[in-house]
Amino acid sequence: MTDSEVITLTNGEFGATLSPLDRGLAYGDGLFETARVRAGQVPLWSFHRQRLIAGARRLGLVLDTGRLERERERLLARLPAADGSLKLVVTRGVGGKAYQPPKQPQISYCWQLRPGVSPVWQKGRDGVVLHECRHRLGDNPVLAGMKHLNRLEYVLARMEWDDEYPEGLLSDAAGHIIEGTLSNVFIRLEDGWWTPRLDRNGVAGVMRRLVMEVLGPQLDLVVQEGQVTREALIGAREWFVCNSVFGIWPVTGLAPGGETWTVGPQTRQLQSCFEHWLAENRNLKEVP
Repeated sequence: MTDSEVITLTNGEFGATLSPLDRGLAYGDGLFETARVRAGQVPLWSFHRQRLIAGARRLGLVLDTGRLERERERLLARLPAADGSLKLVVTRGVGGKAYQPPKQPQISYCWQLRPGVSPVWQKGRDGVVLHECRHRLGDNPVLAGMKHLNRLEYVLARMEWDDEYPEGLLSDAAGHIIEGTLSNVFIRLEDGWWTPRLDRNGVAGVMRRLVMEVLGPQLDLVVQEGQVTREALIGAREWFVCNSVFGIWPVTGLAPGGETWTVGPQTRQLQSCFEHWLAENRNLKEVP
């Protein structure tokens, strides 16, 4: 897939671009969502929309939710029944005095629709080896959990390897496991499933929420949030990373340390449950 195949819709105009004065470019003043498109539908859209609105509220932005729906439908109509990915960038727009934002911002809405499915998404279903990043995430409770535009920490982490690994594992300054560069982490210990608490850093993914609130309960699997040490991770019976684009990837190795795991039975159950959920909720407007 090339950039020429990407369909863009910026502030209501196909093919338009952002102003160079936009605060999203100048300060990272905004949010974004990236979602999987399946047969022309975005199955987890309501979770994406809810996270976007919640993040906007934390930034003092009021989004036009009706506009979100209209523009999403306009974009998807360009490739009906297609598979791919959908990205939405929302910024505070142009204006303000340096860091001081405008009192009545004209919010920018920038959409991208990328057709096609990466072979890596499907290949990862049978297990992936992750790169353990040297870069450590800093603490910032004010922004923790949000999908904001300030992603330089993740850019620096991703520069540590080329394409030999599909994903990297991130820890905080104290060495506690937080997330992947693109995904959230779930590990199964003797007392059940755990996922890192994201109250000081990290991104609370929509797939993470689906696992905790929908898929896990369907399988009678309880997921606890807490501090996850590297020692706990190494001793995990099974673990996986997930996001809304590639779904659930079992982790079978960690580089450069060389630790290995087998694909666990409960991870396979969650993968199967997710596929059934997608099939049953193909045209779902709201996630239960």
